[in-house]
Amino acid sequence: MDTKRIGAVCAMLTALCGCATGAPRGYVNAEAWGANYTEDYIHQFAIETADGQETQLEGVQVKPFSNGGTGGVECGSPIPGVGQMIRIVWRVGGYNEPDELWKTYSKAVRVTGTISKRAGMQSALIVRFFPEHEIEAEFVPMDRDARANIRDDQLFYGRRVMRQMGE
Repeated sequence: MDTKRIGAVCAMLTALCGCATGAPRGYVNAEAWGANYTEDYIHQFAIETADGQETQLEGVQVKPFSNGGTGGVECGSPIPGVGQMIRIVWRVGGYNEPDELWKTYSKAVRVTGTISKRAGMQSALIVRFFPEHEIEAEFVPMDRDARANIRDDQLFYGRRVMRQMGE
């Protein structure tokens, strides 16, 4: 193989693997989706490592259950994978309340679920908010028909179906 072909192959491999090269072993590239089963308005939530380091993955403006229970989807970032502990920090307050009246909560949870097995395909981390400031975090792969998977929250399809922890 000549030098030009070797260079082309190296360039292609770098482009294909570019997103994964900076992620520590055992991390997953994921988007953050919020599913809110409370009447709290969640201004923002952030995913941290178990020891409190920021991952740069956040979710924003998660509406109360009675208003749809979902929020904005944030683009991907590498985070600890299935079976690992993460810390979720979230801010709750009235939609028009000043920041100083918002309350901040933080909780460590073990990530459950499954991730995409296709190279280059992201997974979604669904963070579910329940009454009494309980939360859970679950990966779902994004490389299949989501409506066929019972693990997906119906809130994402416009159906207000209440869910309980562990379901």
